[in-house]
Amino acid sequence: MKKVLFGLLFILSLGMNAQWKGTTSNDDQRTMMVQRHMDLYPKNDQSQLKNILSNDATINFNGVDLTNGVNDLAEGERMHHKIFKNIKFQVGANITSKYENGQTWTHVWAWWSGEGKKTKESSTIPVHIAFKWDGMKSTEAFFMFDPTALNKEIAANN
Repeated sequence: MKKVLFGLLFILSLGMNAQWKGTTSNDDQRTMMVQRHMDLYPKNDQSQLKNILSNDATINFNGVDLTNGVNDLAEGERMHHKIFKNIKFQVGANITSKYENGQTWTHVWAWWSGEGKKTKESSTIPVHIAFKWDGMKSTEAFFMFDPTALNKEIAANN
C-alpha cells in the first residue's frame, strides 16, 4: 500500500511540475516594454508604466500591496529621485516566459544603486521584479528587494 501511495504522489508531483514548462524569450514585446521602463526609471520617467500595467493591477512591494496601484508605484519611483541621486538600474536578466498552464510572466533580475541625498551613503541592492500578464497588460507585479537603504534614507528625510 505504501508503494502504491508513493507512486501516486510521485506521478502527481510530476504533473504539477509540468505546468511550469514553457518557452522563454528575451526579445519579445513584453520584455521590451519592461526594458523600456527599466531604461527610463533612472531618468525619473514613469511614462511607460501605463503601457505595462492595467489600471487595476495588483502591485506588491515585499509582501505589501500598494493601495492605489500604478499611481502609488509612479509616486514611489518619483520619491526615490527626491531622496537619492545617481540612481542606476543595471539589468542582469529580463525574460518573458509563456508556460503550459497558460500563464505568462516577465522576470527582471537587476542591481539598483544610488546615493542618499541626506545620509550620503551609497547603496547597491539586488532586485527581482515579476510581472504576470493578461494579454498585453500586466495585472500583477511583484517587487522584491532589501528595503534597508530605502528605509534609512526615508527616515533621514523625515
